[in-house]
Amino acid sequence: MIKVKRGRAPRELSNRTLTVKTERELALRFHKMKANLKKEFPFQIYREQYVKSAIERAFHKKCAYCETRYIVAQPVDVEHFRPKGAVIVEGKTKKPAYYWLASEWTNLLPSCIRCNRANKYKISKKKTVTMGKKNFFPLDAGSPRATKPGDEKKEKPLLLNPCIDDPRKHLEFTSDGIVRPVENKRGQASQKGTESIFIYALSRPDLVQERAERAKQILAQIERVKEASLNVRDYPGLARFKNALRRELKVLKDFRKPTMEYAALARQLTDEFLKSL
Repeated sequence: MIKVKRGRAPRELSNRTLTVKTERELALRFHKMKANLKKEFPFQIYREQYVKSAIERAFHKKCAYCETRYIVAQPVDVEHFRPKGAVIVEGKTKKPAYYWLASEWTNLLPSCIRCNRANKYKISKKKTVTMGKKNFFPLDAGSPRATKPGDEKKEKPLLLNPCIDDPRKHLEFTSDGIVRPVENKRGQASQKGTESIFIYALSRPDLVQERAERAKQILAQIERVKEASLNVRDYPGLARFKNALRRELKVLKDFRKPTMEYAALARQLTDEFLKSL
């Protein structure tokens, strides 16, 4: 996960747009009726193509959570950071949830189905766990949970939002593809990191393997840059060695681009090396 600048909402999603205002007003009326408390309003706007296109541009068609380029194999899941229909609290599903944010631009993220939906994963021969965001939205102990528009500003979420938080302060990656929460000076693991790794299924086996493969490519490229640097040092007058170094360095830096899969991993693996050059 990397921090992403969301950008402006698409024009069609503006609060001033009649279709958006109408849907929100109808949803508010719907949920004011006690008979509808356990029902879900049929939201449609967040499914529109202009919404999907806008968030895909902002996130380069990658999952906001795991950074996998989902677009090759599947359409985007428009994920609600704060769940729109139901929320799981202390193991129980409660309705309604954050229905007033169903078409709010700042609450929408692109997600792959593995991060967004609950799936079972075999961690070891004897252990299988269920991970995936689904309707989870944990809050810090003592944080009030919003029940009406505006109250969400008082909440203290325990999940990382790539448009708000700096994931580098909470997640760290190893060269074998493992992700773990960052620890502070007292050895305490980031609670946001811990919760996000589990709920977003960032430690699912196949994903760890994919990150490990990318790490191999990055580390091999670091070695190529080192070799090219030695050639420049030993033969400073030869332009072909300088050009080779520039090419190899560009390939390495390309792994860090926000358009690339697992850019967070790439940046952590290359930060110190690039500083040393």
